[in-house]
Amino acid sequence: MTPKQSTARLVLYVTISIVTSASAGLQTVDFHSWKEVAGFALAVIATGLVTARSYIDQSPNQVEK
Repeated sequence: MTPKQSTARLVLYVTISIVTSASAGLQTVDFHSWKEVAGFALAVIATGLVTARSYIDQSPNQVEK
């Protein structure tokens, strides 16, 4: 897999996880409370970061010696 393909796959995985978590929790957020909105936004961002980290950890290293 080329670096471009790997980056595209990473972006796709992160986008899918963020959209899925956001749509799942969107109905439960009270948008009148800024604390709930901030917590929800942080949770969605954290989901994307965890997905990216998981993908990177599973990818083979391409470091040339």
